[in-house]
Amino acid sequence: TITSVGYGDIGPKNMVETCVAIVMIVISGVSWAILLGQVCGVVAGLGEEESEFRSMMDGLNSMMHDRLLPQGMRLRLRTFFLT
Repeated sequence: TITSVGYGDIGPKNMVETCVAIVMIVISGVSWAILLGQVCGVVAGLGEEESEFRSMMDGLNSMMHDRLLPQGMRLRLRTFFLT
């Protein structure tokens, strides 16, 4: 099948075919590892951005509470950072 090495019913018959099969298996294994690494990197990066945004909003809320800003101003500031 396309996502695995195969069932083993068809195999290399001589040394050249064996070498080609080994090279292809190594190349496809490395390609699969790179692909999975890239996907994991993207997913992990999304979490970092979300965490940074939440930290910024927590700081904003804390500052607004400390300075006793009116509710209307608080809403305008939150809307500014959300857009």
